[in-house]
Amino acid sequence: VFKDSTRFVILVAGRRFGKTVLALVDLITTALSKENTRCWYISPSYRQSEMIAWKMLQEMIPPELIVKKDETRLEMNLVGNREIALKGAENEDSLRGAGLDIVVLDEYALMKSNVWEEIIRPMLTDTQGRALFIGTPKCKNHFYDLFLRGQRKEDSYSSYIFKTSDNPFISKDEIEEAKKQLNERHFRQEYEASFEDYAGLVYPEFNHKSHIIEPIY
Repeated sequence: VFKDSTRFVILVAGRRFGKTVLALVDLITTALSKENTRCWYISPSYRQSEMIAWKMLQEMIPPELIVKKDETRLEMNLVGNREIALKGAENEDSLRGAGLDIVVLDEYALMKSNVWEEIIRPMLTDTQGRALFIGTPKCKNHFYDLFLRGQRKEDSYSSYIFKTSDNPFISKDEIEEAKKQLNERHFRQEYEASFEDYAGLVYPEFNHKSHIIEPIY
């Protein structure tokens, strides 16, 4: 996923797969690739961004690269006029305005669809910026639609899907224990990255060798 040069990349993965680590590495790498960059990480809420990514981000960036850090606004200014900021999508209109070199939308399935379509996408126009969408499925919604768009390789989109068990650092025994404790639908959704409807029906068929979705017709 990290090596994919497609402009808009969608990663659907089970819980604890390592989505946020990947996203922050991409964010930092882009920020340091040139001067005068603006890079944003957006989750469904400001508080969620703080809990999930702020500490991790600080640990990943060498202190000598940080010029200024705002703990309240969750923003960092790095040498070379580079900005990395964490945002929340609960008040989507507050995101309008800035041009972005890269944006990460974490748990996009829990955001309103207009966050991308009406607000963030236009902010990538003058910079020709990139976007990385990451998350665990939440039924057949706009995240699912975007994922299928990436599977079809439409309009500079590409997409991937991985189960939690694809992370070699996660204990197989722990996954089996979770499987015993959760109902079948929740396990498939949270650990196998399966798009489920509310009745527990599976929309796609997962190809474990290629890590892509094969729609059932």
